[in-house]
Amino acid sequence: MKRLLLIMISCMATYGVAFSQATESKSSIFQLSLFPPLSTNWIHSYQYSNKASLNLLVGLSRNEEGVAIAGLANIIINDAKGFQFAGLINIAENVSGVQFAGLINKARNVNGVQFAGLVNMAENSDYPIGFINIIKNGEKGIAITYNELGSIMTTFRSGGKVTYGIIGIGYNHKTSGRSYATEVGWGIHINCLSWFRIKNELKVSCFGFSDNPLILNDDKLSNTVINSNYSILPSFKISPHFELFGGPSLNYMNSGNANKEFDFKRYIWKQSSSTRLQRIYVGYQVGIQCLF
Repeated sequence: MKRLLLIMISCMATYGVAFSQATESKSSIFQLSLFPPLSTNWIHSYQYSNKASLNLLVGLSRNEEGVAIAGLANIIINDAKGFQFAGLINIAENVSGVQFAGLINKARNVNGVQFAGLVNMAENSDYPIGFINIIKNGEKGIAITYNELGSIMTTFRSGGKVTYGIIGIGYNHKTSGRSYATEVGWGIHINCLSWFRIKNELKVSCFGFSDNPLILNDDKLSNTVINSNYSILPSFKISPHFELFGGPSLNYMNSGNANKEFDFKRYIWKQSSSTRLQRIYVGYQVGIQCLF
């Protein structure tokens, strides 16, 4: 089923590209589509600029000037203005407004916000919100960080001039057995000077105890640690490709009662049950990043 959907979307994209050089342009107030060419604009949907589109599976148009909603994909040959929503993927040339996709957004120039469940791709986009953002004129980097929990993380950070995504793996030296850690999140840059900026990051990390690498039938999973935090990190660029950063974080942790290593004496709030321990506390993070 997944392969069939991917083949369908690929065919629709090819169909759109094949006619993208057509000069004739038409307009309509509303398009209703199942997938091209089964739409109210029939086989000429690639020529139409629509005020609004409702595409049950896949939609194809020359321009969108208001709202475009698709169950799977919106394929817009030229410009998309307003709001695009797709269950899987949005494709457009130039975007003014918001792209929202369950999986992938792809455009050339974006004057607005891209929000994707996984990946945003563009040449120019200052406000991509996704775990991975491939922006040609944006920023990408590899960072190594350390925090109060004892987690040493290697993260890939990618985005535009303002927002960026974070995804990483690492190791926690305070646990035993399954000591590897994972982390995802988003960040916002407050650009102050050419050599100084402030990173604002919202992240979730997970690690815990287990001797079973496959994590099957293992009751030690009840000791898994889940930590959510917001960090304010002053960042200093020490060379064109390296920066140092560090600062305080506000954390919410949910862990098993057996995790005595993380039962901090100082906390803002604490609540425990027979199996789990919750707390809110202030921590820290430091790191170094290589930019490319």
